[in-house]
Amino acid sequence: MTSKHSHFKFGAELKKILILFIYFAIWFSALAFLSYSILRKDGIPYAPISLALIKALLCAKFMMLGQALYPIASSKDKALIWQILPRSVVYLIVVLILSALESGLEGWIHHKGFIHSLTNFGNGDLIHILALCLIYWLIVLPYLTFMSLKSVMGEAEIKKIFLGK
Repeated sequence: MTSKHSHFKFGAELKKILILFIYFAIWFSALAFLSYSILRKDGIPYAPISLALIKALLCAKFMMLGQALYPIASSKDKALIWQILPRSVVYLIVVLILSALESGLEGWIHHKGFIHSLTNFGNGDLIHILALCLIYWLIVLPYLTFMSLKSVMGEAEIKKIFLGK
């Protein structure tokens, strides 16, 4: 492999991580603001947006790793939904684990203990955790759909559809 090829590959990977980071950062920042707007009435301190950004960066990196281990290669011969759903569940689990770790880290920052805060993820409420799963799945699904369409239709056609000529 030439040095020029490795620089191109590194640049393309960096671009993908940046795009994923921005995508996740928008979602996780919106969720952080929503949580703050709900919890501020109870006097619960604002969780810094930096945690949402760190989570976005970690999710972007893990999505890239996930794509390397479990590539998004879709086929025109099968319905896309059945190709996307298994991947979306795998990526949902990764995001859920990162969110639980974020909860533990946030507790540690607020001197409540990492393990205690980790066990209180989602307030220990199954309905809350299921709601988080649904939200996280809704975050991951459009990205996977886009990537699957790109795999089936080709990058040039996707750019033409989304960005015009």
